[in-house]
Amino acid sequence: MADQKSSSKKIEEQLHELGQQIAELIKKLETAVGKEAEALKPKLKAAEARLNELKQTSAVAWEDLKPGLRRAWDELSKSASQAASRFKTGPKQ
Repeated sequence: MADQKSSSKKIEEQLHELGQQIAELIKKLETAVGKEAEALKPKLKAAEARLNELKQTSAVAWEDLKPGLRRAWDELSKSASQAASRFKTGPKQ
């Protein structure tokens, strides 16, 4: 009987420790995801600024500015994909 209580107590302590480790891991992941998202904000703003610039231009200027918008979009898209791939856990089913 004492052995059962001892084993039960040990397992309970291990589960508690594991729960704390999981909570810490979740906290770290949330922080990392937040940092990744914050890093994308300036790129998003740059792409939006380019688009707003293009909206205000003539057709001739549009052709001149379009490559800049394309680069901004490509950089934003690439960064977002890289950030997402770092946090994927596998395909959803």
